[in-house]
Amino acid sequence: MADDTPTDTSTSPSERRALDEQIVTAIIEAVIGGEYPPGKPLPPERELAEHLGVNRTSLRQALARLEQIGLIASRQGSGNLVRDPTGLTDPAVVRAMAHQLDVGFFAELVEVRAVIGTAIGRMAAERATGDDLGALHAATAAVATAPGPAELQSAELEYFEVLVTAAHNRAISLLLRWVRSAYGDASEVFVGAFEDHDAVLAGVERLTSAVARHDPAAAEAAMAQYLDDSGGRLLRSVGIGGN
Repeated sequence: MADDTPTDTSTSPSERRALDEQIVTAIIEAVIGGEYPPGKPLPPERELAEHLGVNRTSLRQALARLEQIGLIASRQGSGNLVRDPTGLTDPAVVRAMAHQLDVGFFAELVEVRAVIGTAIGRMAAERATGDDLGALHAATAAVATAPGPAELQSAELEYFEVLVTAAHNRAISLLLRWVRSAYGDASEVFVGAFEDHDAVLAGVERLTSAVARHDPAAAEAAMAQYLDDSGGRLLRSVGIGGN
């Protein structure tokens, strides 16, 4: 049972940080799952620590992190009030939302991916350097030689990392980190979207060809087509949409 004793000094700093993050994740998931609704206070520290099976020192570290994220707000006399998580962009919140496998959330994520993606295709075609193109061809080759769905999924993610770099837009890079954080931690759920190797490779090759020709209109069209096709595969892999 949890108590008021300090964290065990024999525990390494990395282990303590890992425990703090586990507590943070548990509380975030409880908020998103409806156990602790927005506008209501979290349970008192002693009760919450006992429920989570941790000591109060670790819990307080986690609560400080949650306040920094913006998920809770400390109010004198009211405890730690829960705030609405849907407007937060911290990766820990995004990952927890993704783990809930909410149908609407994944559909919205695919929409964001499509809107940002076409701009990336256009800018990459306009701005890619010789080094960028070399990296893009290498990433395309990795997609071509991926031996199975899981490896293909990983190669596709790396391909788009290279493409984002070729777009030379730091703001888009930051936005894509948010999207990848939401998708990446639940990536195993989407492996089924990568069973059709030929479809993935054909789309990637069309996009690479357009970027290599420095043809922005063709790259934008190739990206739009790829994202539409792959978005459908992603949603179907988690039971959203038709066959």
